[in-house]
Amino acid sequence: MNELKKIKLFTWLDVRRIIRQKTSYVTNLPKGILKIRCYSDSLEIYLSTEEDQDTVIHHLKNWFKDWYQEEESLIFLDIGDATLPVEFIIGEEPYITDVEIRPFWEEIAYLKSESETENAIQQVVKLPEMSPNNCNLIAFYSFKGGVGRTLNLAAHLFALLDRAKELNQPIKILVIDADLEAPGLTYWNASESQKPEVSFINFLEVYHYSPIDREEALSLFAKEVKKSAKNEGQSSIYFLPAFLKHEDLLDTPILPEHLVRGIDGVWEYGNALYSLGAILAVDYIFIDLRAGLSEISSPIIFDPRIQRFLVTTINDQSIQGTSLVLKQIGKVAPPEAEVQNKTYYDPTIIISMLKEEFKELPNFNNAVTDLVYAYGQDKDDKLSNEKRLEIKEAYFAEELLYINNWDDARSKLERGTTVRENALNWANQQLVIEDQEITENIEEIKSRQKQEVTKLRDLCQKYEYAESGEGEDLLITEPLQNLATNFQDELPHVISIGAKGAGKTFNYIQLARFKYWEKFINKISKLSHEIINETVTQTHIFPFLESRTLKENANTVISEARNETRIALDNHVPEFKHSEYVDRIKNTLDIEDWNEPRWTQFWVGEIAKSIGMSENIDNPHTLSNINQYLRNKELKIIFLFDGLEDIFSDIAANEKQRIALKALIDDLPKKLSEIRQSHLGIIIFLRRDFLRYTITQNLGQFENLYRSYDLYWNHESFLRLAYWICSESNVIGAEKGNIYSITKENLITELENLWGKTLGTEKSKEAYTASWVFAALTDFKGKLQARDIVRFLHYAAKITLDNAKDVNFEKWYTNRLLPPQAIRRALKPCSEEKVREATEEYPAFKKWVDEQLPPASERKIPFAVEQFNMDQQTVRMLEEMGVIYEDKEKEEIARFYMPEIFREGLGFSGQGARPRIVALKRRVLGKGIL
Repeated sequence: MNELKKIKLFTWLDVRRIIRQKTSYVTNLPKGILKIRCYSDSLEIYLSTEEDQDTVIHHLKNWFKDWYQEEESLIFLDIGDATLPVEFIIGEEPYITDVEIRPFWEEIAYLKSESETENAIQQVVKLPEMSPNNCNLIAFYSFKGGVGRTLNLAAHLFALLDRAKELNQPIKILVIDADLEAPGLTYWNASESQKPEVSFINFLEVYHYSPIDREEALSLFAKEVKKSAKNEGQSSIYFLPAFLKHEDLLDTPILPEHLVRGIDGVWEYGNALYSLGAILAVDYIFIDLRAGLSEISSPIIFDPRIQRFLVTTINDQSIQGTSLVLKQIGKVAPPEAEVQNKTYYDPTIIISMLKEEFKELPNFNNAVTDLVYAYGQDKDDKLSNEKRLEIKEAYFAEELLYINNWDDARSKLERGTTVRENALNWANQQLVIEDQEITENIEEIKSRQKQEVTKLRDLCQKYEYAESGEGEDLLITEPLQNLATNFQDELPHVISIGAKGAGKTFNYIQLARFKYWEKFINKISKLSHEIINETVTQTHIFPFLESRTLKENANTVISEARNETRIALDNHVPEFKHSEYVDRIKNTLDIEDWNEPRWTQFWVGEIAKSIGMSENIDNPHTLSNINQYLRNKELKIIFLFDGLEDIFSDIAANEKQRIALKALIDDLPKKLSEIRQSHLGIIIFLRRDFLRYTITQNLGQFENLYRSYDLYWNHESFLRLAYWICSESNVIGAEKGNIYSITKENLITELENLWGKTLGTEKSKEAYTASWVFAALTDFKGKLQARDIVRFLHYAAKITLDNAKDVNFEKWYTNRLLPPQAIRRALKPCSEEKVREATEEYPAFKKWVDEQLPPASERKIPFAVEQFNMDQQTVRMLEEMGVIYEDKEKEEIARFYMPEIFREGLGFSGQGARPRIVALKRRVLGKGIL
């Protein structure tokens, strides 16, 4: 059959395809031809001399057969009578003399892969130079979507992090979602509380069209990337999403291919990633590529510097497509010797979603053979090809079909799948370990158990009340991490919201202990192994309002921070007397009936007064005045506010208090945000119930604005706090370096050394301890306070020591620090303390406890509100506090239940009600907890 009949010449593009095919993308032109240009209206052939024209005509007849008409110098097309004129241009210098093939499908496709043309190919396809930094790039690609590409990337990422932790070898990893058409990792990351500040789209644009020096631009860009860093053990992970807003995907003027088409060279896309990796000082970059034959991915697919994993199933379409891709990669494969010495890499194939029965089918063997031959450097040597192309098998696991976020992926991948097994084997090759043995002497554990329990009890007693000011270390919770990360280059103006006992005052005191904002940021930054240089102009932390219950140690910390600021301002600034400011606020509340703007003016005036600015009744101070004042003194100050519940104690009923507080927490931060490069900031710690009374409109919007700094304890942060307490106590081998990186599942495992896996033997049907403690300390609003966790561990340790010689306690020493009996008994004193504090905090609750509760013999769960003559206002109050919960599925009158954290302290009997309480808790906490 005529070769041309296989490809119809419908348009000029078909003519161009024939020429590219015959000339290996115009890199192998016949003698006498300088260059060929094919346009929609003509084919231009540039010749050295007129004598060369006959030779070229011969080639045209050979290429196009009868479709080329020499007399008329044209090529017939197969649509009607359409033609394409052929023009010969003699004696002109060629536009380019050296054609370098770029890593695009349309260019590589025309290269021949026969062994006799190998040298010619290597001359026109110049392999990229190795990057001078030690960063490793790992890319995941698939011809078809839905084959597990992103999942395999996640598995390799987690495996590498776990390996680094095993070796105690910190690494840094950048993960990039480079799929600009159907991004997956970006959606996984959407549930993270700390959102990235920049995207992959931003990176391409900054790199391609930097308005300043490129290296400087990349340094600034890297700084934004670091703001959303996550930590795993001593390792750090940065994530670069495909986009920040969905609209970004609809307008992408710069794509990876533009970097390749630029003046910097054909391998510039890979170079750009290496450059970013070098500035971030990462050890690995993981890239999730676009599926299919897209030029968005091709520059990475063809780059042999990069470890490339091609994921496929044995589906015929997927195998054929992957084979096509492998064939193209094979055309530009590096010499085998350079692969063996790790200068370059051959691709790796992952055949995913396999089942044992699939391997018995002929399709499986055919698929493997097709893949091996597709990449073949020697079509007659299958054994050599198999050596160069590694093929891994990953078996089908139904739970891996539905993954929504990083935590979901981490949890499901750790269930012993072959996907994870492949990844672990790869990670072991990346990070090598020397043989070592770790042994544990049970007798040593027994001998030091009492000492460890004592240390735990004493530390918890010291940390139970933040007001005491005890404890100089700080648990870096996610809100604090976000605070430091988001405000490295500007001063904060945020509200940190939390329930009583959630850690507001503790954080307030610890921030004051730092005295300088840069020291706090450096404390956080050490977790990411990124030390921030303290600037010449240090930012002072100034505790403005404080809780009235602070003890001597805490007052000393606060005074030292204030004095440090006072010295920096000037010694003539009057000593700050907290009581005078509180009295002035309270007196103003009693006397004046101001609106919100006037109260804002008052707060600004008080801040000005605290730093020694003179009063001017006719011309009140503004935030801009204060900012300029501080700028002139080359000072920066962050003002801390706590203890607002002491001043606004009647906020539920007092409108004036609501207006005054709203001016402080709503208007003041807004006005601060309008000042460019502000020299003053504020952090306000606010009890959650006060927010509800103050922000009566758009409460949800307000909470979302400060969600990143919300002092809320969920199941994971509860576990992390328990582990932190163990590390501070130096018990169960808890390591401070692991606190911020260890996964939730690993936390549960580590804490089994503290309280066991279950409240019994492993084979018993008792509740899982970690879940039981969390549920027991949580109310029916899903709220948990840090103080309750610390207090609970204190009592559990105390009970253990008091009963050390009890045989029922002693028998547990080999597998836990705190016996089940101590865990169960610790709940009652915790509940009694919880009730006592609630009566001090909520007058209405105190009245209900003192005046309305029936005799102890009648306190049983479930109960009816009518039994206790409770009005609707009291019922609502107790429901909002999480003290009671109405089971609306029950038709009985007695359908109110009480959580364990309040039940024991209020003296209610829960006999027979426990199963229903558990069921109701599941509604609040989620099925995965209980």
